[in-house]
Amino acid sequence: MTDIGHIHSFTKILTTVSKVCKVCVLQLGPSNIGFNFTEKAVTGGTKLWCELQQQDFFDEYRIEGKDERNEIYLEIVADNLVRAMRSAQNSQSLKLKLTRKQTSCLTFEVSLPSLASHTRSVVHDVPVGIIPSRFWEDYSKPNLPNCDICIGMPSTKTLKSVVERMKNISGYAVVAANRVGQLTIEIETDEVTITTYFKNMEVDFVEELSADERPEVIRRDERFEAKIDIQKLYSFLNAQQSIPTKVACNISDSHSLHLAYHTDETVVNYYLPAMIS
Repeated sequence: MTDIGHIHSFTKILTTVSKVCKVCVLQLGPSNIGFNFTEKAVTGGTKLWCELQQQDFFDEYRIEGKDERNEIYLEIVADNLVRAMRSAQNSQSLKLKLTRKQTSCLTFEVSLPSLASHTRSVVHDVPVGIIPSRFWEDYSKPNLPNCDICIGMPSTKTLKSVVERMKNISGYAVVAANRVGQLTIEIETDEVTITTYFKNMEVDFVEELSADERPEVIRRDERFEAKIDIQKLYSFLNAQQSIPTKVACNISDSHSLHLAYHTDETVVNYYLPAMIS
């Protein structure tokens, strides 16, 4: 990397990942780079993944995998990546290499400007675990259930403010939407029920409907919902480092909530399974 804008964008993406999960899987392919995290079902079952096109970030890129797939999967502590990237925020260039030292490492070689004629170099060795190819399928992009509705979300700042207050009252929230663009977030305790309404949100139809079918489908009382862990929702919203171009909420009724956070560089996806009532 030699473009300081690309270095800053890459750091923001890594920071988002690190705020959601402690350990992630870095997937390196011929044309793309991915970050993946899957939580065990017993602790929530959330999933995070995003994919970057290498040409959007790197001036030079070379990978030599073991087989025809030409891929490498690394398990890595996300915070360690962020610390290494922060040292490159004012650099002239940044080079990442997979190296073998006392253990396998992702080595960051940072070239910093200097008042003298020569440049200063800083090297960070970030330990990684090499994931054997027989386990790669465990870290592939998840197969999501068909959603019943895809609806736009309000600004992250507004949404985070609402969820932050609600999480102090209840451990879960019901996120619901209908096909006329109303999105609601509701919490309920023995003492109180609080509902926040967002109207006129953009709705993407899951499938094309004929004129005869559509009047029956678009009803104000046709509601699709998912009851989710509100702390995990807040953690994802709080992790965001970039202003999104779009945030889509995909609801599979009583099954799951999938948030797609679109930025200029990538789409960060977050999946929350619904809690059993």
